[in-house]
Amino acid sequence: MYSDHSQLWPPPDDAVLWRYMDFTRFVSLLDTGALFFCRPDLLGDPFEGSLSPATPPLLAADPEAGSFTLREVDIRKFVGQARVNCWHMSEFESEAMWRLYAQERKGIAIKTVFARFKEAFVGDETITASMVRYLDYETEGFPFSNLMIPLFHKRVSFQHEQEVRALFVPHLSEDGPDETAGCYCEVDLPKLVEEIVVAPFAEDWFADLVRSLSERYGIGDRVRPSTLSKVPTFTARFLMGHGGDRLWRDEKPLPTVGKLDGGP
Repeated sequence: MYSDHSQLWPPPDDAVLWRYMDFTRFVSLLDTGALFFCRPDLLGDPFEGSLSPATPPLLAADPEAGSFTLREVDIRKFVGQARVNCWHMSEFESEAMWRLYAQERKGIAIKTVFARFKEAFVGDETITASMVRYLDYETEGFPFSNLMIPLFHKRVSFQHEQEVRALFVPHLSEDGPDETAGCYCEVDLPKLVEEIVVAPFAEDWFADLVRSLSERYGIGDRVRPSTLSKVPTFTARFLMGHGGDRLWRDEKPLPTVGKLDGGP
């Protein structure tokens, strides 16, 4: 089940979310009826779940206490025990996201809105989600009020991801990180999936295969081609008036290649 967290930043219900994936991950989604939540420290960014140097220390004592002792705690245990599932927030498809996260011509993007996303979780796990905030880790800090907060901050160089991240924490163990790569959280597929978008310029047989597989799970009618596959238009059209034996009364020339306004 989904639950908002008061210290996080969930997107509006009508925010459009995309999850770009290769074909094998799409088959796994259909077969398991579940989203895969990965260990953050296996996502490839060594800063996942870390604090920026500018983050102030957390006040864990009575603020009226006469004196304080600074204690340092390594939070990597929590990072290793957390599980995350990542989505791209955008009204439109992203050519860059296709290249980064889906195989060329053989990828899939699941499109949904945040309201559907929240309602789709049907298991017993408590899931929360938030927009990720992007900071200059050299100069900017963030309020560190609980262990979840660092997992929703990333360096500004990742800002192109425009990520909405779902979080699930299976358990907290004193033994250190759970070595498994992640876990599955059950979802209602028809509720989650608004559209199944086939990769740009995919061949017809691949689109047919995606549709055939999706039909087995009751969502075949949601398969559509990528908008990036549309054929470009190079034919300019002109409305030309006819007056007497001239094309139009105020004889105006058709556009030509010439100087740009303000050019030399």
